Amino acid sequence: MKKSLLAKLTGEVLRYQNKAFLKAAMAVCALSVLADEEIQFVERISVDRALKDEPALKHFDALKAVDILGEFTDALQDDHDDAKEILHNKIRRFAGDHKQSRTLMRVSYLIIAADQEISDEEHEIFVELCHVLELEPDQVWEELHV
Repeated sequence: MKKSLLAKLTGEVLRYQNKAFLKAAMAVCALSVLADEEIQFVERISVDRALKDEPALKHFDALKAVDILGEFTDALQDDHDDAKEILHNKIRRFAGDHKQSRTLMRVSYLIIAADQEISDEEHEIFVELCHVLELEPDQVWEELHV
């Protein structure tokens, strides 16, 4: 991934660091990592490591972020449809704010591209999240998938 993308994301996360944005970012992570409706151990370790070590995400309180992410992934696994709608609502709060929406999609992309392979299900959740944020999926994908 280009260093400039990580630098941009770092700056944006610093500007938008607040509770609602943290919850939206963790909702994006949960939906992205569970695109195939199950979380593998390797994926969870990858997300936890990214939250703690990734320069673009390290400005969040990592323990709080991991706790929120755990709550969201558990909810998705317990009652996927209801939890998905609740998480969409947390994300939807940032629709219409192009900078914050773009930042959330960068977070999603970092998660789905972490293993260097993007499945159809991961791409579908990316498109779905773009729609929730009222963004054009092809345009956002093109900007990120370089």
